Amino acid sequence: MALISTTLFFTATLLISTAAATTCPICGTTPVPYPLSTGPNCGDQSYKILCDNNNNNYSLKFQTLNNTYPITSITPQTQRFVIQPSAFLPNACVTQDLSTLGIQMNPALPFNITSSNTILYLNCTPLLLSSPLNCSSASLCHTYANSTGGSCRNAPICCTFWAGGSTTSYMVRVRDSGCRAYTSFVGLDYGLPVNRWPRPGLEIQWVSPPEPVCGSQADCDSNSTCGADPNGNGVRRCYCNSGLYWDPIGGSCAESVTCQNPDGCGNSTDRTALIAGLTSGLGTALVASIIGILIYKRHRRIKEAQDRLTREREEILNANGGGRSAKVFSGKEIKRATNNFSCDRLLGSGGYGEVYKGFLNDGTVVAVKCAKLGNTKGTEQVLNEVRILCQVNHRSLVGLLGCCVELEQPLLVYEYVAHGNLFDHLHGPSRSQISWNHRLRIAQATAEGLAYLHFSAMPPIYHRDVKSSNILLDEKLNAKVSDFGLSRLAHTDLSHVSTCAQGTLGYLDPEYYRNYQLTDKSDVYSFGVVLLELLTSQKAIDFNRDADDVNLAVYVGRMVDEERIVDAVDPMLKEGASDLELETMKALGFLAVGCLEERRQNRPSMKEVVEEIEYIISLATAKVVA
Repeated sequence: MALISTTLFFTATLLISTAAATTCPICGTTPVPYPLSTGPNCGDQSYKILCDNNNNNYSLKFQTLNNTYPITSITPQTQRFVIQPSAFLPNACVTQDLSTLGIQMNPALPFNITSSNTILYLNCTPLLLSSPLNCSSASLCHTYANSTGGSCRNAPICCTFWAGGSTTSYMVRVRDSGCRAYTSFVGLDYGLPVNRWPRPGLEIQWVSPPEPVCGSQADCDSNSTCGADPNGNGVRRCYCNSGLYWDPIGGSCAESVTCQNPDGCGNSTDRTALIAGLTSGLGTALVASIIGILIYKRHRRIKEAQDRLTREREEILNANGGGRSAKVFSGKEIKRATNNFSCDRLLGSGGYGEVYKGFLNDGTVVAVKCAKLGNTKGTEQVLNEVRILCQVNHRSLVGLLGCCVELEQPLLVYEYVAHGNLFDHLHGPSRSQISWNHRLRIAQATAEGLAYLHFSAMPPIYHRDVKSSNILLDEKLNAKVSDFGLSRLAHTDLSHVSTCAQGTLGYLDPEYYRNYQLTDKSDVYSFGVVLLELLTSQKAIDFNRDADDVNLAVYVGRMVDEERIVDAVDPMLKEGASDLELETMKALGFLAVGCLEERRQNRPSMKEVVEEIEYIISLATAKVVA
């Protein structure tokens, strides 16, 4: 009886799945896990791959923007698969996909290259020697080329690169003017000899899928309800009913069912029932044990992934290349500094995270930025900001003091800038406190910070989200550029970065929006809008203006065409202004219009913008001296 009671007391966890999300049929002998889709009626249509049947030889393939690559393995538990890189042309150190410029993924899709890849670029031109890649004679690439022989052995320049950075998450680029060949290895142990390296592969991960799309309740099963997507995009999805949760790996709703009654889960004393209960209990114990083992393995994989993430963050902090030094804070330090993330310490909240005010033990006031739990994009932006800020050190850029690697969500610690942002000052009650000279100095400091990113940082950095709310002001109204979550390093493409257009409406470069090519001139355009805000104290987008003038750039452009630019100047600035001050206001307006040129080649560089602002300030200073 004790055995029966003990057995029945064993906690069993059973997963109950729905059929709302349909897994695709196997491709030959290879399973296709959810959400990957090989057809219109299975998987999630945002996660399309190919099941190729070549003379009854089925194989899965991943289709990029310009090519197709075989999938060699899939690990659904970690939401990753490995593709086979392009082969080399016969007797040449050239990959077959050179004609299509290598692997070019669509950043709008839920796939990206992971940081587990070590990419070797071979047969490179001297132009790559000025890039941030490791092209030295001691690089791992030379070890590989010299050990494997073949046509790449005599290639004079080859480079090693650790993938998964901000601009390489979606491409492995080869071209005649850069490198003509590449290969990649997943989870490479650099201490192993080349003959013990794994076979070449490039690891791709997919973002956790949302609930399945539905047109009506008939598309969902009894465990889910067809409802509107809270993101407000007009899509309806099968949301799990109360008590169930969405399992993105299994593609189903699931719940935990437990029996913890030491006297059994029924009152029958029939001997047959006892035997049945014993059998059922032993069976349940067996099932539970198997599930427990699987859960343990999954937790171990998650722990390993978290440990890898911790190492990555620490490596980023420790490999700052002479830039700003930063430290790793403990979770206890961060909780104590923010009073355990108290609501009264909250400075601001956005779509991807929150910012809290904190006090370190030495009295230093800091701002702590936290990515939202479970928000993949937020985590990516915070980690990207670490990569960026550890490489820069300029008085006009917000300083990174360090990050925390012990807590579940990524945390960044910044110097605290106490006086709010430029947007709030220009469009709030403190607008009158910002004189014309203050505005010129704010424009100068911001331009100097952006020019530093474009011309002094190695590699160059494109901010990608220049706007007045990302320009912080201290108590003396000194400006500091902040928020580098969308910033990009100019890594593998020395002329531009190809990326999905992101930014803020009203500040976004229209040419970048059209062709997805990000350059330093995209930041110049956004800065031109900031200059207009400084000049007019009006918002970049304001529906209170006439329909044709909602966009500030369009509105001021029209005023310039009508030779009425002074009419657009903030009335508070014009009141009591001298003729020379009005001339400097017009000069800044014309500079802003130059930054907003439709064709980016007609816009000045940020260095030229700094020089022009310094000239305008010299005119204003001359007036004061006179």
